[in-house]
Amino acid sequence: MTAVYIIAALTVLYGIFIVGPALVSYKKIFEKKSDRPLDEMDISKTYFAPFEKDMRSAADRVESEYELKRVETTSYDGLRLCADYIDRGSDKTVAFFHGYRATPMVNFSIHSEYFLDAGYNVLLVYQRGHSVSGGEHNTLGLKERYDVISWVDFLDKMPAENVVLYGISMGAATIAYASPLIKSEKVKALVIDCGFISPWMQIYRDCVKRHLPGKLIMPLINMMFKRKFGEDLKESVGDALKQNKIPAFFLHGKADMTVPYNDAELNYSACASEKRLLLPDGLHHTLAFSTGDDAVRAEVFDFINRYLK
Repeated sequence: MTAVYIIAALTVLYGIFIVGPALVSYKKIFEKKSDRPLDEMDISKTYFAPFEKDMRSAADRVESEYELKRVETTSYDGLRLCADYIDRGSDKTVAFFHGYRATPMVNFSIHSEYFLDAGYNVLLVYQRGHSVSGGEHNTLGLKERYDVISWVDFLDKMPAENVVLYGISMGAATIAYASPLIKSEKVKALVIDCGFISPWMQIYRDCVKRHLPGKLIMPLINMMFKRKFGEDLKESVGDALKQNKIPAFFLHGKADMTVPYNDAELNYSACASEKRLLLPDGLHHTLAFSTGDDAVRAEVFDFINRYLK
């Protein structure tokens, strides 16, 4: 009987300390993320705080000086996908793909200002499972990759002949995963900004930060994920980039505490296309372009401009 009690006790402990955290984590990670407009966010205690005024000023300028038109497309699995489009009648368009739990304007207010000043049309994409786009779940770039193709098809019908895809954090993984699938000759360059190497590794890091037993709960999370979505959280971003033929600029601040800059080095090494890597010092997650100096932005634009018609 002693052995039975021990097994029962271990089973209970396993359920409490492993299965329970895995179920809670799974739900919280992949559930739909509600809209958090920049003007309603309290970022005073985050690393965004020193740049809050600039971010809000850029958002106000973009929204007041330009007409943002809500546009839609349909995903491969029937979801309604939304974006805000600024049409300047230009022959070049940048499509922005935001990060996890963010919105386009949260991640790209300053980016939009610079690209608009450079004469671009701007497409601000709301990723699936976020804000106004459809889907009850996000998948950290794995299903979102196919949404990139839907947006590329959308832009193929527009007059502009030059398209740049710019992804940040989860959005960077999204366009990297999508890169081998993109057939449109309009897509001239990618900007992969502070992207991770795999959803598995990024979730595991978060488990460690939260003092959760990542090595024990990650197999359960991935098992549930595979069953629900038919995708593997271990799928490497680098494996997709090995097949990429589109010129890619990799940008990652060395002070990034969310996704270590070594991930950019690994993704850059894997990428098969023409490429450039920039790792500026002292810049935090998602802020390398917007809060770096003019030299950082100049390198991004110089790389992109090589490939535009």
